[in-house]
Amino acid sequence: MKRGAFAIRLFLAVVFLYSGLVKASSSVQFALALAPFTLIPGTWIRPLSVLLPFAEIAGGALILVPRTKRLGGCLVLGLCLVFITALSWALANGIIVNCSCFGQEERPSTAKMTLALMRDIFLAVLAVIVLLKDSSHGFGRTRFH
Repeated sequence: MKRGAFAIRLFLAVVFLYSGLVKASSSVQFALALAPFTLIPGTWIRPLSVLLPFAEIAGGALILVPRTKRLGGCLVLGLCLVFITALSWALANGIIVNCSCFGQEERPSTAKMTLALMRDIFLAVLAVIVLLKDSSHGFGRTRFH
């Protein structure tokens, strides 16, 4: 089971490190992708376009290190919940945007946004598994010290 838990952490780390690095290298494009999300005040767009990629990079790095995997799991889960909320809000309001999760997409669509939403839900579930696996009860098993 340890290998499976590590594989999940490694997968999440790769996804969040890659996504964060892509966004950090093109924060201006990412800021443009955030602009249509009118639930975000305009003055927050530029700072978020810089901070979110670094939070993704931090989450990806922290989840790999055994001592910080819980913190990384919490950060990854929090980011997923933010992304799920933003995409759900946009879809519910008929706002079709380019999520720019892994770089610039050519043409935004409802299908691409729905796929991104499903991906974020899947990643959130994996983060929860990391957190549950690391909890004092594991998956219903008690740890003995």
